[in-house]
Amino acid sequence: MGGGSSGKGGVADANLNVVPFIDLLACTICFLLVSAVWSSLARVDVDQALPKASKTPPKEPPKPEPKLNLLICPNGYKVNLWNADHLTTPRPELLQPFMVPLLPGEDSVCRNGTADCDKFKKYDRAKLQAKLEEFRVATGLGDKAKIMVSAQDGIAYTHLVETLDTVLAACEPETAKNCVGPDGKTAVRCCLKNPSVGDSGLLRAEGLATLCD
Repeated sequence: MGGGSSGKGGVADANLNVVPFIDLLACTICFLLVSAVWSSLARVDVDQALPKASKTPPKEPPKPEPKLNLLICPNGYKVNLWNADHLTTPRPELLQPFMVPLLPGEDSVCRNGTADCDKFKKYDRAKLQAKLEEFRVATGLGDKAKIMVSAQDGIAYTHLVETLDTVLAACEPETAKNCVGPDGKTAVRCCLKNPSVGDSGLLRAEGLATLCD
């Protein structure tokens, strides 16, 4: 290209260096090609992920499993059977909390025969055991039935231990036929194996929303 006149009468070099422009153009072309390929692959992946018609019908969601909930309150026990409305023979009335009130009087535990004694409320463990056995038969799950035990804040630890003992002793009668012996035929008396212990707040969404009165 021809030179031009400078401001002071000299000749200015007006040659244009096009090498950087060519490099930029080459990079842009490569970027566009890669983008086009990536977009094409992404579109294929999305199409492949779309659900397809199946010859077999979809599986039904699992049936809600019944679970016993037991809450130790200052005024007694509260127990219910969660998901009782989904049993083979629905028992929606068992969803409502059943109250086992305290027994009259108090229990005393003395240290080494001295007059230094602690007094505790008397919980009706016999009635609780009978109610748990009734609920367990209703589940039809035998020794696979689940139970959650919880205590309100301030409940003495001894009451929690006694309650867990009662839960483990709440066995189904042989006439329930929910458990069978090693031969797979003979009905046996089955008991709960692993009760769960949790915070009382966990029972708010499972029929014990009011917790203790």
